[in-house]
Amino acid sequence: MNLSSIGNGAHNTRSINVCVNLLTEWASDQARLKAEMSRYALVTGLALVFAAVTVPVLERVGAQESSRQRALESRLAGLQAQLRQVQAEKDVVAPKVERAQVLAETRGRFDRFLGELYVVLDAAKTGLAFATAKIEVRSAEIVVNCRADAESYEAAATFADLAGRTPNKVSTLSSTRPSTLLSSNGVSFEYLKKVPLP
Repeated sequence: MNLSSIGNGAHNTRSINVCVNLLTEWASDQARLKAEMSRYALVTGLALVFAAVTVPVLERVGAQESSRQRALESRLAGLQAQLRQVQAEKDVVAPKVERAQVLAETRGRFDRFLGELYVVLDAAKTGLAFATAKIEVRSAEIVVNCRADAESYEAAATFADLAGRTPNKVSTLSSTRPSTLLSSNGVSFEYLKKVPLP
């Protein structure tokens, strides 16, 4: 070590080459930049290859779906037209069907109405004479009222049994009293029958 006249040691002079350090740092930056650019180029290349493969496939699938959608829309339009036509026909036919149902129901009830009257009238055998026979519909039931004279109580009871042979709610001789109109042992009676309407 070199000493000065006062005894201090002199510093060694070192030279620092700044250019070399900057060049080394620049070279490492360049290498890092090239590695990043290579990575980005690889990722971009892979993305381009993937796009080149998938885009045509997706376009083909999209075109197929588009044509299928158009076909379905066309079919839907046809079905909607058919539905409108059927609805229009239904609107025309519905009142006729309702009228036919009402008519069939009315005919059925009328046939039942007449049938009950015929059953009661057919139950009248010899030895019996009607004074009145009335049939009407009251509170959803057919009501048959008869007033008649019979040669005997047995003839009146037989009439009631025969007249009540169809299903009913009530079938009875409502009142009896002696009557000599047909015979000395004769009776005058009233008959009541109630049949529920279906």
